[in-house]
Amino acid sequence: MPEEVYISLIFKELKGETSTEESQQLDRWINDNPENQKIYTELWSAFALSSPDIDPFNPDKEAAWSKIMKKIVRSSKSNSWITQFSRIAAAAVLFFLIGIAAEYMWTEKFQTNFNSQYSTVVVPEGQKSMVFLPDSSSVWLNSGSSLKYKTSFNSKIREVELEGEAFFEVRKDKSKMFKVTAGSVNVEVYGTSFDVKNYKEEKKLEVTVESGNVGVIRDGVRVAELVKGKQVSINEETNTMLLSDANVDVVKAWKNNELIFDGTSFEEVIRYLERWYGVKITIEEKMKKRHNYTFKIKNESLTELLKLLQVITPLQYKIDGKNVTIRYAN
Repeated sequence: MPEEVYISLIFKELKGETSTEESQQLDRWINDNPENQKIYTELWSAFALSSPDIDPFNPDKEAAWSKIMKKIVRSSKSNSWITQFSRIAAAAVLFFLIGIAAEYMWTEKFQTNFNSQYSTVVVPEGQKSMVFLPDSSSVWLNSGSSLKYKTSFNSKIREVELEGEAFFEVRKDKSKMFKVTAGSVNVEVYGTSFDVKNYKEEKKLEVTVESGNVGVIRDGVRVAELVKGKQVSINEETNTMLLSDANVDVVKAWKNNELIFDGTSFEEVIRYLERWYGVKITIEEKMKKRHNYTFKIKNESLTELLKLLQVITPLQYKIDGKNVTIRYAN
């Protein structure tokens, strides 16, 4: 793709107008070559300079110099040329310091503005996405999820904020911690692969480790240290925590476009299917807390899946656009 196309994408991103696909395309281009990263940074700097929310300190140097010289002239009548020279030198130093202060104050404000910028990837329900972070770590985002990270990512710490579910493959870097903030929990690693699930409506957080070591911190306290095949589940409603073994292949199946249920409650199956197909499913009240399911889906359509459930449970369904109603068959 021609370079001018990427330049156009950069300007779209700066204005917040890029689609998820365009953002991913741009990230790949930036990470592909250090020169591309330089181009991106320079364009961002130019954009910041022209942005109305940046109000750099810009003293009137000519006016300042004029005032200084007038004071020197007034006082020169009663002083020797040595004293005058000293004052002129002092004035020159003062004027130089004004310039330095102006540059410093602008740099500080620019840096603050730069560090406060965020990149956000949002994945609607019914879709999934894969993101390359600036440090070359990979993140797969499940349906109905969002990932947010600062423009200054990878400067001192690699930090992201997650809502929903994501599978991380973090590039190893012992000098820079990788931190995932998900609700009241921070997940800290230096290089590993793991799954974090944190959907607000479920009020339950799960961290499952595929490889490496993962520290789980809640409210400032390290509550778990996880290794391969281990999972921590935190219930926000009951304020309880469970450490257990986990089948990682089942947990991360969604990443490979599969859903695997193993003795899963009907209610939880429904929540998965709503996000998977991007629909709203309503079930009869008397169907709740009565059924558990074990099956796998991959490429099945919503209709095919509902017909599969009909084989297992005597139910009938109605699909009306994005709304699905399920009840017991009469």
